[in-house]
Amino acid sequence: MTLQRTETLDVHDRAEDEVDPELVCAFRENGFVVMPDFFSADETRMWSAAVDAAVARRTHGDEREVADKTTYEQSFVQCMRLWETESAVAPLTFHRGLARAAASLLGVESVRLWQDQALYKEPGGRITDPHQDATFWPIGDAPLVSAWIPFDDTSRENGAMAYVPGSHAAGRLRVVDITHTTEPYDILKDPALAGREPVLVEAPAGAVVWHHGLTVHQALANATDRPRRVFTIVYIASDALRDRDWVCFPLDREGIAVAESLRGDGMPIAWPRAPGPLPAPPAVLGGSTGPQVRPGA
Repeated sequence: MTLQRTETLDVHDRAEDEVDPELVCAFRENGFVVMPDFFSADETRMWSAAVDAAVARRTHGDEREVADKTTYEQSFVQCMRLWETESAVAPLTFHRGLARAAASLLGVESVRLWQDQALYKEPGGRITDPHQDATFWPIGDAPLVSAWIPFDDTSRENGAMAYVPGSHAAGRLRVVDITHTTEPYDILKDPALAGREPVLVEAPAGAVVWHHGLTVHQALANATDRPRRVFTIVYIASDALRDRDWVCFPLDREGIAVAESLRGDGMPIAWPRAPGPLPAPPAVLGGSTGPQVRPGA
């Protein structure tokens, strides 16, 4: 596989600014785009400290070496829905500028929070297998977008992301089992991709890399001696429906049946949202680390 490099768009997008139309067009054509310098150096330090502390609390007592972990855990330390337990992280999860940008990129009036998560790739961490995000969940073709926020400069050496341009237009492809419970499907060989190869995106700390829920993407291994620290926020169109009865933590927690609309404290409206108190966390919480598969897990 050949990894190509891509330029970031030189656009200005701060908290309440309109999203540059050029940026929106690039996202809709390619399925990913970079907003450089979204956060200042001070903001990046502030948010990274909050998420670092949260990850430390969630992983306290786990002293395993990378080689002793499961194949899935070797890809990253995963701490999901930090906003629900970490008051210092919640303002980042509900950042108005990010949520507004998500709605603009998707071309919808309103978005809900689907999830947030820290994805820290440890030194020696393996690749994250190529996959689409939205196919993991029973949400059909609901508009979905992820904000991938690096706290460290990302590079080919430490686990930068790579995206297959235009792959979101192929629709839902076969699910890739990135947990390695089964042999993961080699999605890069799917005929729908027509041989297109991933483009490497080496994003600096403070940038936000956006990708569509159906964009095929992967993260490289971390061959350095420092962790690659990333926080992600996933947004979904507010009127999305559940389309299948697959086990799905956020939907099962709210008791949402097939053909019912998203709702509940665990998936609050992120945009539009008036300034003021942040949403209160739900009563039922998931596990401290790893994928959350059922209420209370």
